[in-house]
Amino acid sequence: MATALITGCSSGFGQLTAFELARHGYRVYATVRVPAAVENLERAAASAKLGIEVLPLDVTDRDAINPAVQQVIDDVGSIDVLVNNAGVTAVGALEDIDENEIERVMQTNFFGPVWLTRAVLPQMRAQGGGRIIMVSSLSALVGLPGESVYAASKAALELAAEGLRHEVDRFNIHVSVVEPGLFNTGMPEKIAAAGEYPRASAYSELIAFLVDRMQRNLGSGDDPQRVAEILVRIAGEQAPAFRYPAGAQAEQVVQKIGQLKESDRASFIREVHGTAWWSDGDSRPGEQA
Repeated sequence: MATALITGCSSGFGQLTAFELARHGYRVYATVRVPAAVENLERAAASAKLGIEVLPLDVTDRDAINPAVQQVIDDVGSIDVLVNNAGVTAVGALEDIDENEIERVMQTNFFGPVWLTRAVLPQMRAQGGGRIIMVSSLSALVGLPGESVYAASKAALELAAEGLRHEVDRFNIHVSVVEPGLFNTGMPEKIAAAGEYPRASAYSELIAFLVDRMQRNLGSGDDPQRVAEILVRIAGEQAPAFRYPAGAQAEQVVQKIGQLKESDRASFIREVHGTAWWSDGDSRPGEQA
């Protein structure tokens, strides 16, 4: 029986993937950041009649990573699939975002997955193979206004994963990234609930527009179960691809970007995000100049 270790399983993609892998016969170790969430996840798994081991793990706590990995190896002898799913977002202009917030996003979305991957790799090499899957984002490909820090964290993760892919392929270790677009998970709701930006900021009108736009789009995303199914497929494929756009939005944007000249990229981003008015120096749509 193959063993999967998944981070960020208190809700969303992580929890759905943990359940789906368990249904497909994997031995699943699901981690959650907050210890209080352990019981909730165990209760949800029991209700679904799925056997899942739940571990507390904050991926930003570097000292906790190696013991968590070792616990799984001591329990069952191997980790065959690692899904780096834990992630956080931040909304705001790059000039405004608090330095601690920038560090939090990078620690969670980039450094945490890197440290966890490094901890798992020696065992995967020793056993002669494995799967490492990074849950990235469409934002890794398109730097959108108001999401610059989040996009940077995911882009860094993807480039590290691409380099890693070529470092470990000789050991039969496959590395893939999944790039979800808009899905009905807790992440869009957190973005929509944002608004703690400096009211005197030069960017306040832009950020307010983006938050309002996200609030209007709540509930219009894809079913997150689709991402769980993609992750399970990658885990089971003999030779998985490197990049998997996930959802209608991601598929459309990736296709469009591939057809664009660099000179057209800026116009496309402004069109997709509705911020041409900002770049042109105009008033927010629907407001007087």
